[in-house]
Amino acid sequence: MLFLHTKLKGYLFIVLSAFSYSLMAVFVKLAGNDLATVQIVFTRGVITLFLTYIILRKKKVYPLGGNHIVLITRGVIGSVALYLVYESLHRFSLPEATVIQYLYPIFTALFASLLISEKIGGLLYFSITVGLAGVYVILDFPFLVSKTIPETNMMIALLGAILTGLSYVMVRKAVTLKESPYVIMFYFPLFTVPMSLFFLPGNWEMPTMVMWMYLVLVGITSQLGQLFLTYGYELLPASRAAMTSYIQVPFSVIAGMIIFNDHITYNFIIGTLMILSSIFLIMRKSKTH
Repeated sequence: MLFLHTKLKGYLFIVLSAFSYSLMAVFVKLAGNDLATVQIVFTRGVITLFLTYIILRKKKVYPLGGNHIVLITRGVIGSVALYLVYESLHRFSLPEATVIQYLYPIFTALFASLLISEKIGGLLYFSITVGLAGVYVILDFPFLVSKTIPETNMMIALLGAILTGLSYVMVRKAVTLKESPYVIMFYFPLFTVPMSLFFLPGNWEMPTMVMWMYLVLVGITSQLGQLFLTYGYELLPASRAAMTSYIQVPFSVIAGMIIFNDHITYNFIIGTLMILSSIFLIMRKSKTH
């Protein structure tokens, strides 16, 4: 019974993480109207680095942890993945970039099987496929019209998804090694900030008061997303946690309807039901084990 309760808490944390990241995407979109992407990434990194360090000091946790190789790998791979995902948003339409990015649960499952010996069954891959199909439906069938896609663009987007999957497996690896969730969170901006500095010259523009508000909200919602994500990966296998993150897509669409006056469609309803079905299928499977 305790095991079941723990699993449900894990799913709840992933859903809360997805909700936080969907809000973050809204504020990134609003800030991106006036500011360069690298400036948003840098400011987000500084805010999350500061907030996480304060938490570590308050809880008297050594910020650099003990498993440095795993933590550094998480920080570097996560930072590179973030840049590739943002770059893919420039090279593809938002629906196309999102569909490619949400291949990452498949790569998470593969890496989890290879690197941390998680058992991956056929039902999980079926659920991941149904969830990905739901994303495809919600986003109105991107890539349906045949067109030539530059290989470089596809490689950037695909590598972003691959490294996202690997980064999340490193989160799971770190928590199984008993690293503090806050230490794991700390390593992400610890590498994102200096990497951003390399690209920042020539891309900095002094934000207005409204833009500063958006940037701060990007940092706060990102911090919450990372916190809930790390807690979720502490309680769930990496592959199940990753596929539950599909729920972020309908959250983001709903946010678009509220903030940007986007319209609800039948595709949204059908795709959301497919995503929810895939998640409930895995949750139901978890109850029988």
